[in-house]
Amino acid sequence: MKSLVTVLGSSLAAGMLVCSAPAQAFTQPVMFNLLQASGTVQTPLGVDDSLFVDTLVTTEVGALLQQVTFTVASGVSMLEGSAVWQISTATGAGPRLVGVNIDILDAGNNVVLSDTFAGVLAGYAHSTLTGPIGPGTYTLRATGNGVRDSSLDISITMAVPEPSTWALMLGGGLGMCWLAARRRQG
Repeated sequence: MKSLVTVLGSSLAAGMLVCSAPAQAFTQPVMFNLLQASGTVQTPLGVDDSLFVDTLVTTEVGALLQQVTFTVASGVSMLEGSAVWQISTATGAGPRLVGVNIDILDAGNNVVLSDTFAGVLAGYAHSTLTGPIGPGTYTLRATGNGVRDSSLDISITMAVPEPSTWALMLGGGLGMCWLAARRRQG
């Protein structure tokens, strides 16, 4: 038989779920048609919100330097993202965009996250961008070289780690503390 506290607690939790509507996640698109461009996202990005940078440059070649400044709202503790850029055509007609690097910089212009190259598939290069991030103002910076018409898409989503990730991080932290204590004793 369930206790009165359990029943009341369950009823209260169900009532709070009904009374509070879930926040709608949104995607903030930023479109560039120049290799060197910058923009600012005015609305802070909360949990499950995304920033999508879409670049299509057909009129110029040269150095790529694109920057988007954005603000991360409270409650966000992780950023998950990916990027894809065209490096050649299906017919193999030479490079398009090369040497791409994507970084997230904090307000002090320090790199807090960098992309990790994942590979090439069907003429497109892919990279991922994942790591811890907290509330504050950041700049997404993409650099590289546009050899001829260039296409680059970057998508990042603000997230909160899954409970299993929190447990893994907590376990690792406790393990490090235990090892430090053992070293001090011995």
